[in-house]
Amino acid sequence: MKNLFALLIIAIFVNGCTKDDICPEGSDTTPLLIITFNDVANTALRKEVPNLTVEAVGNTITTTVLTATTTDSIAIPLRTNVDETRYRFIRQDGGETENADLIDFIYAVEDVYVNRACAFKAEYNNLQATIENEGSNNWILDANILKALVADETEAHITILH
Repeated sequence: MKNLFALLIIAIFVNGCTKDDICPEGSDTTPLLIITFNDVANTALRKEVPNLTVEAVGNTITTTVLTATTTDSIAIPLRTNVDETRYRFIRQDGGETENADLIDFIYAVEDVYVNRACAFKAEYNNLQATIENEGSNNWILDANILKALVADETEAHITILH
């Protein structure tokens, strides 16, 4: 009797799940912000940042998103519950010439319906970037918005010049 009851429960769960209840691999999801790093002297040339660490800075907590990686591009998340995300970009993390700069990314969040299984994804409209000015201590000299709408991850949204 117990086995029959267990089989009945399993049959209900298996038959109760339809194809459109599972979000398929490759479906649209909330995109990451794609940032490239270019040379300030020649803005068309990519320039790696040595030992880059990126931290999301909140009111009470800081979350490390990338740790001591030499790269010329990154993909980072933006917050979906507010219209601003603050990041600390640390060049030469742990080195003698360590330098940290803060950038505020400001945007308007729009929830876009994907489908029944995947529900909604966030898109970010009117993207802006503000670098906290430290005078001559800034290693990030400018941030150029390439795409003010962050709706996918197919190309860079921002170029940071250093």
